Amino acid sequence: MPQLDFTTFIPQLFWLFLCLSFLYIVLSKIALPRISDVIEERNDTITDDLDEAKALSLEAEKVVDELKSKLEDARSSSQKKLMDERQKSLDIVSSERKKFEENMSKEISSSEEKINKGKAEALKEASNLAEDIAEEIINNLYVKKVDKRDLNKFSKDLN
Repeated sequence: MPQLDFTTFIPQLFWLFLCLSFLYIVLSKIALPRISDVIEERNDTITDDLDEAKALSLEAEKVVDELKSKLEDARSSSQKKLMDERQKSLDIVSSERKKFEENMSKEISSSEEKINKGKAEALKEASNLAEDIAEEIINNLYVKKVDKRDLNKFSKDLN
């Protein structure tokens, strides 16, 4: 085996050193800088993407917080409007109820007056009718004619 021959050992070391040096120079000057540039570029891209993602995340959180505050404001505003409208409706219903009650009390009082007038007229007619009937009965029972004035005087004396 020629690798184990000690007489050719020094030239083999020389060529080994030369090949390894050439390989080292080629790798260190050409291949490794390209690889390290690609790795650095990827790291920069990843870092930029992470920074951008954090910025977007913070912006999204701000937007969410703004939306929550706007939603809460809208809720409170709608509740206030709802309560105002409810109060207005209650006021309108209350005023309409008062008007209705006033109208009904006026109608009831006018109806009571009409009933009382009708009752008085009915009693007066009944009284006149009773006087006429009494006059007829007395005239049929007695020979002497009875006058209405006498009956009125008699009924007043009884009352």
